[in-house]
Amino acid sequence: MDPLRLNPNWKWYGLLAGIGLIVYLLVQIVPATADSFFDSGSEPVMDKRDAEAKAAAFVEKQFASRPVAVHAVHQSDSLLYGYLEKNKLTRGYDDKYDRTLPTETYQTTADMPDGSEIFVYQHMQNGSVVGWNRLGKQQGAPARGTELSDAALAFLASKGYPKAELTAFRVQPDTGTVVFEKKSAAGAGDAKLRLTVRGEKLENGSFRITAFKPAFAVPQSYAEYVAKQKKLANYLSTLGSLFLSFVLFILAIIYASLYRKHSSFVRGIVISLLFLAMYIVNDVNMKDGLLAGYGETSDGSVLAAAAVLVSCLVTVVMALAVYFSLVGGDGLWRAMGRNPWPRYGQPGYGDHVWRSMWLGYLTAFALLGLQTVIFIVLTHAYGSWSTTDVTQSTYNLAVPWAFPLLAWCAAISEEAVFRLFGIGLMKRWFRNSFVASLIPTVIWALGHVTYPIFPSTTRLLELTVIGLVFSFMFLRFGFITVLFAHAIFDSTMMALSLVFMGGAENIAAGIVYILLPIPIAWLFRSWDRRAKRSGPRAIDAIDT
Repeated sequence: MDPLRLNPNWKWYGLLAGIGLIVYLLVQIVPATADSFFDSGSEPVMDKRDAEAKAAAFVEKQFASRPVAVHAVHQSDSLLYGYLEKNKLTRGYDDKYDRTLPTETYQTTADMPDGSEIFVYQHMQNGSVVGWNRLGKQQGAPARGTELSDAALAFLASKGYPKAELTAFRVQPDTGTVVFEKKSAAGAGDAKLRLTVRGEKLENGSFRITAFKPAFAVPQSYAEYVAKQKKLANYLSTLGSLFLSFVLFILAIIYASLYRKHSSFVRGIVISLLFLAMYIVNDVNMKDGLLAGYGETSDGSVLAAAAVLVSCLVTVVMALAVYFSLVGGDGLWRAMGRNPWPRYGQPGYGDHVWRSMWLGYLTAFALLGLQTVIFIVLTHAYGSWSTTDVTQSTYNLAVPWAFPLLAWCAAISEEAVFRLFGIGLMKRWFRNSFVASLIPTVIWALGHVTYPIFPSTTRLLELTVIGLVFSFMFLRFGFITVLFAHAIFDSTMMALSLVFMGGAENIAAGIVYILLPIPIAWLFRSWDRRAKRSGPRAIDAIDT
């Protein structure tokens, strides 16, 4: 294999890319935009600052005290959303309940002067308050007995829930909490609507509602199934991916040393540092997502900050794994007489990067269509469905436009570890190209099973197929081609998520990320041509 002689059948790859892009647009993009385009009543998601202002005004009115600070994050009832998706109830639920019981809300935390915290849940489009809960110091005595139930029923009636439609489900007199269940709640399958109300009696004799949390409770069988699937996913991810990836990391260090004569420890420094910088930006960017993941907890900010710190430390280890995988993989392949990762300065390098970029686009667009077809097949034949994950929500990013940087992080790390080094190592051990591709591909796929898609093995099946395509492209056209293909594949989906958020800044950023590989490849080709005119130069320090 001489990747510098990159000369694929452009017409064939162009045809596959065109088909893939059409399938992706028709199945994934058009349906997602059609409702908002044709529905004149649809509203954009409100800005977090507006949500915080409305939450602060509500807290001051409800609790007669102005918050010291407020902070909003995107929250979601992932269990309910998944249940609705699995049973094809989402559209009907939204039509019937979205205004008062949305599955996705802003969760605004209000820090109060007395040290308590009030969690306010708001509709993400209009900011209306759909629930709240105060944690910490109580200002009055918990309501009990008939006083509690009577006050709760009166309050619920004011919210549109007549007493005749409610039955007492659970009473917690020590905390002044009562849970009612609505006798009939059509449109949500077998999920039961439960209304949690907590009240306190103030010194002046008045009654205050300190918590109102309406929510659908999914069937126990569904909740237990999801819990088992998450446990399976954690097991597969820990043993099948994290442990084996760590083994690959150690082997990369060993083989980088053993084959140091065939490579250079200078190679890969720049790209590894670039990965480290971009991933740390992502770690910090996701703090609000981590905060939302903790739900209602008084020390959520501390836990989220600690999680960011741990993530940054893990990222350093990942960067080391990328570096040694680049060095070790390069040495392995060169020792076998092959050169899947050409050096900067080699004759034809700039043109190779340019062609690799375009082939990367064609591959990525074809894979977008293939992934769509795989999901359709798995949905009908395997019963797969997806749900929400607030830790990955673009609405929880401090800087949304930086989100697609994660696509380049994934491309750099995963192609270095599982393709350049992983396939090289397996090729050295087993000789057979398919076996050499399959083993690291499965390890890579297992690293994605904790995504909110069920059954948990759905992504294992999907990414094994996608990973084998990446492996084929790597073996056929080299590391730079598959690096571009992977980055474009991921960044296209991430960039479109920015576009769907709306706003000129997000839309512009999305377009820039989709087109970004073109100027990157153009720069490398320009530098290479300029270097040829300038004569010999030191090249190892800038190898990418």
